[in-house]
Amino acid sequence: MTGHPMADFNSALVTGATGFIGRRLVDRLVQMGVQTRCMLRPESDAATLPREHGSIHRGRLDDHAELSAAMDGMDVVFHLAGVTKSLRRQTLWDVNETITECVAAVCADQPSPPTLVLVSSLAAAGPNPMDTRLGRARVRCEDDIEQPVSDYGRSKLAGEVAARRYADRVPISIVRPPIVLGPADRDGLELVKPIAKMGIHPVPGWQAGLFSVVHVDDLVNGLVAVASRGRRCRYHAPTLSPTSEGIYFAADPQVVDYAELGRMVGRCVHGSRQVRCLRLPPAVVRVAAAANQLAGRMTGRPHIFGWDKSREALASGWACSVEKIQSECRVRFTKDLQTRLNETVSWYRNAGWI
Repeated sequence: MTGHPMADFNSALVTGATGFIGRRLVDRLVQMGVQTRCMLRPESDAATLPREHGSIHRGRLDDHAELSAAMDGMDVVFHLAGVTKSLRRQTLWDVNETITECVAAVCADQPSPPTLVLVSSLAAAGPNPMDTRLGRARVRCEDDIEQPVSDYGRSKLAGEVAARRYADRVPISIVRPPIVLGPADRDGLELVKPIAKMGIHPVPGWQAGLFSVVHVDDLVNGLVAVASRGRRCRYHAPTLSPTSEGIYFAADPQVVDYAELGRMVGRCVHGSRQVRCLRLPPAVVRVAAAANQLAGRMTGRPHIFGWDKSREALASGWACSVEKIQSECRVRFTKDLQTRLNETVSWYRNAGWI
């Protein structure tokens, strides 16, 4: 996307500011001269924020008074706080739905409600839908019916629906990124490590499904563009048919299958040396996920590839169209996917992670 998009707003509150995406967003907003405020939990470590991070407001997102104080005077609220994995299924809904509804409700209570940009996930939309004419899965568009296959995806969709109930009072846009890669991302490191250490790229299942990914800097630029120029969601009530207006996929325009993604990472790590793509039968994927789930319960720390993620891994692929965000928000890409992967792997190498 464009290197430094212009922001059509002067101030912004960021939740989830200490996360992988949140840190890059805060850094970009400060660079653009946007008055930036980070909403942190009382126990969060502010040292993980960028050196220049604007102001900090501490409080819990389910505390309406604290959240309202943090929003005071803000033009935009970027809601990034969420849970991707948890030992308790209910925690996904407690955070991804209930907290999101709290944020939307407090936005609605402001004298001049800020624009709310909700960062959701492609998992909320679901995997690649089947094209009955061609007899195979195709790239997903925003107008397709949502069909999440994981608890994570269902909880993120529930958060979207909860937020859109306030769309008659709050200008809301929703951004659904796929896999996000970039410097300092430990989840993305799990993709790179087996390629770097053994020259092997595990590919779950037998399907050669299409995939989308996005570099964190391209996603951040997309979030700024949506806040500045995106359309807003329509009010969603149980009696009304849902609409995709104000909902955007944000991904690299290049779509690849998962095996090719591994080969592209391999070119970053090993140059011309071939990476071996190891296809894993569904039963093996499920056994590995169950083992990780058990290990997570024993250690008290959920693994990124637990039982819930195995449902996503064995789906028909995760690819999305970016035509809508490009046309409506004037988003442009200046670096191709291979260059973005090179940058990510270079950071891992320089940081001693691989």
